[in-house]
Amino acid sequence: MSVYERRASLKEFYGVIFPSLLQLQKGITELEDRKQMEVCTSKYSREDECDRGEKSGIDVEREDECGICMEMNPKFVLPDCNHSMCLKCFRDWRERSQSCPFCRDSLKRTNSGDLWIFTDSSEIVDLPSILRENCRRLFMYIDKLPLIVPDHLYSM
Repeated sequence: MSVYERRASLKEFYGVIFPSLLQLQKGITELEDRKQMEVCTSKYSREDECDRGEKSGIDVEREDECGICMEMNPKFVLPDCNHSMCLKCFRDWRERSQSCPFCRDSLKRTNSGDLWIFTDSSEIVDLPSILRENCRRLFMYIDKLPLIVPDHLYSM
């Protein structure tokens, strides 16, 4: 980041810079992150161990495929009736019909924002890396702002 002053409009400051600075100030400390990681690890590792013993390879593979198109897809949606399908199939099906393809429950009031979206474990990012990425984006944004040139440089 440069040491020179930059010019930003009020809209740029309050829309981008100020919220980013607040986020950095309130950011999660390393100690809080470690505590949260320990709690999650202890809580979910026991459930994972129980689940692993009961499911066969076919069951695990079946969970990763869409019930409509039968393709392996990392992103699944879960409407109000709790039947999972890939996002593409959900959108296609909803254009043609206003009911769930499995149970025929109404999907009329189900908006895209109301859906639960399951993500693959490879898409989960830890909070410190998100904080670093946000900080990097803030610095890049500030570096692109125009420099403030002092008036005494023009008065010669």
